[in-house]
Amino acid sequence: MSELYSEIYQVQPHDLDFLGHVNNKSYLDWMEQVAWRHAKSVGISTELQQQLNRILAVHQHQLNYHASCYLNDEIELRTWIGNQIGCCQRERFFEFYRDGGKKMVFSATSVYVCISLDTHKAKKIPQAFITPYQTQKSYQD
Repeated sequence: MSELYSEIYQVQPHDLDFLGHVNNKSYLDWMEQVAWRHAKSVGISTELQQQLNRILAVHQHQLNYHASCYLNDEIELRTWIGNQIGCCQRERFFEFYRDGGKKMVFSATSVYVCISLDTHKAKKIPQAFITPYQTQKSYQD
């Protein structure tokens, strides 16, 4: 398990659907954005991915919508890495909160698969994608 990574996002007009609350697909966008920023924060850059000819791509998402969010709500986006599954897959978890971290509005469990950039075939996760997360202290410790 890796350390919790979090950031605050303020809901924008483009995040809303015709009902006036955050559209379901916006949560998916936020997941992608916070996962990339988490990876970059531990040193897993686009350049490193290109150098290693590897990237982690989504294999599966399980999404849970707990409550609605509205324009200008401040949402804390939390993510952390879970267990490695075999040689090629890894879990990532997400929890999004509003009201200063008091109200969970969304949670998700994702499984990513490591693939080569050139063939898109599954490959072993390189150590350079594992070690940076392991050097962090788990927030659950």
